[in-house]
Amino acid sequence: MNDSSGTHGVRLLVVGFGAAGRVYCEAFAKAGAKVTAVDPALNATAMEAAGRLGIDTSHTLPDTLDGMDLTVVLTPASVSLKIEAAIGERPGACPVLDLTSSTPEAMHAAQELLGDRLVDGTVMGAVGLGGVATPMILAGKKAQAVADILAPLGCRMTCLDGVPGDASTLKLLRSLFMKGLEALVVETQLAAAALDQSENLPLALSDLSEVDINAFLAEMLRTHPKHAARRHVEIVAASDLMEKAGMRPIMADAASSLFARTASFGAGPDETPDHAINWLLKTTQPDCEERHEQSPGHLDH
Repeated sequence: MNDSSGTHGVRLLVVGFGAAGRVYCEAFAKAGAKVTAVDPALNATAMEAAGRLGIDTSHTLPDTLDGMDLTVVLTPASVSLKIEAAIGERPGACPVLDLTSSTPEAMHAAQELLGDRLVDGTVMGAVGLGGVATPMILAGKKAQAVADILAPLGCRMTCLDGVPGDASTLKLLRSLFMKGLEALVVETQLAAAALDQSENLPLALSDLSEVDINAFLAEMLRTHPKHAARRHVEIVAASDLMEKAGMRPIMADAASSLFARTASFGAGPDETPDHAINWLLKTTQPDCEERHEQSPGHLDH
């Protein structure tokens, strides 16, 4: 991975002027870039607001991309391939940064359309909160070139030594964690409300504000194989508590199933997170374990 730096004063085409598109366009323009925003849904109010910031606007793609240093796609994922096909048909060879929430397969298809010009990008956070500085991960042969353009405009990026599809894979892994966490938060808060414990719940979770999140997650993983049986008993008790309060546990039942599966293979190692992953893959996911052993980054412990 490489941290990015570079120069500014560039010409940017931003396709998509929704909530995120506006944030990026305004920040880029204020930082000195010449920005053109394209969106078929642009209304007069949005165009006037953009114009006050020196942002050119259009409902359609320009006939040529010659002169553009970078195109950024911020449309809904459902139309990104159509947009990228149209970009590929136009003159111009600037990099194309896809910041949509497209799947890895869609990124592979986009690369077929754009070749090495395509850079797969994923935003790691809420742009509405972090603005243009919300961290991004980029993948593709032109990733560093894109990072060099955007870093002086306020973007924070890390470039993967990978191909389009790698960044979007990380995005979906983040979604697996964040959306799962959101569902767990909702279920826990509902259970607390049903048990008249909403006021006291922060006391039960107060230690979380003091932990190193990465170390905390590593510790969960490291100890899971050995202690799954005991933890299964605890989560079953929590599910029973919810049911007695008149609630149907969903996340708790899912957690119970996972702990039960691990426990069914007996006590596993309690050494390192890598040992835990290798043991879990071997015992619970044999097909995945075979692919894991064949991957370039695998370390045999």
